[in-house]
Amino acid sequence: PRPASADRPNVVIILADDLGYGDVGCYNPESRIPTPHLDELAGQGIRFTDAHSPSTVCTPSRYSLLTGRMCFRTGLRGVFTGVDGPLIEPGRLTLAELLRQHGYATACVGKWHVGMTFSKQDGTPVAPRGGGIDKVRQVDFNRPIRNGPTEVGFDYFFGTACCPTTDWLYAYIENDRVVEAPTELVKPTTTHWLEYEHFRSGLKAPGFDFRNVDLVFLDRSKQFLQRHVRDHPDQPFFLYHATQTAHLPAMPAKQFVGATKAGPLGDFIFEFDYVVGELLDALDRLGVASNTLVIVSSDNGPEIIVTRMREAYGHRSAGPWRGFKRDNWEGGHRVPLVARWPGKIKPGRVS
Repeated sequence: PRPASADRPNVVIILADDLGYGDVGCYNPESRIPTPHLDELAGQGIRFTDAHSPSTVCTPSRYSLLTGRMCFRTGLRGVFTGVDGPLIEPGRLTLAELLRQHGYATACVGKWHVGMTFSKQDGTPVAPRGGGIDKVRQVDFNRPIRNGPTEVGFDYFFGTACCPTTDWLYAYIENDRVVEAPTELVKPTTTHWLEYEHFRSGLKAPGFDFRNVDLVFLDRSKQFLQRHVRDHPDQPFFLYHATQTAHLPAMPAKQFVGATKAGPLGDFIFEFDYVVGELLDALDRLGVASNTLVIVSSDNGPEIIVTRMREAYGHRSAGPWRGFKRDNWEGGHRVPLVARWPGKIKPGRVS
């Protein structure tokens, strides 16, 4: 294959979950959360002040990002949970498939959330919507999973079917297989969904640690980058890295607890900034940063729990905008968007 070049740069998209316009320092000088890596990235490229997510919730935003099509055209209302799906129609061209057709190696790491097909013991698919934990119990985890990322343009996938620590199935998937079957029943310690550590009851793989999800995702993306640059240095790559941060439950990894003056969710957002920094460092270390387009954004605005952050810590996650996730007000869909492409995007631009 032709190597990465000025007209075929490597591409890395880092998509945060529920990261608000005011959560990033370069958008909000009064932010209570340090985001040095995001701020530096914006300084090295361009920061957009009027960027909007395709939807104010997860699933439809991700469908639009991957297909270039507004999700309302599918008829879906709401979001997928547990083992729902799939949403991307057979034959639908995706961003990953388009790039693969142009010679790119493609990888998806993290939260998928646009559906895949799980099977029962008799080989028939579980229902595409609804059912919660009872439907997860129907799944035969020894069978391959169909209609996932590796069937819509990605050469490699490691991640979770839906929200990693919210949606009844707590297990990692690699390509089309569950890495470790969920055998443990877990129940939340909170009684109301609007709590920092809220998650749904569900089935969990023994090795699945709620607090380390984003560090596991980070490690897998680093492995992909290192392996690809080592084995296929002349082939451009596309990495789509979709984090758990800053979706509830706000359960930052141990080393980030207490890192900010904005509580558990503030610490969690600080962890997202760390993840961005580590991925940028990996590109530098592998010698490919100068020919890589990096894009960072969010799937929608911040969760409504950030009203507590405003009251307790003086932090405004939505910045100056009214509303939150799920709202049609701008706070629900006006999101951070920064991009760096050395030699193509002039540093320090604001648009």
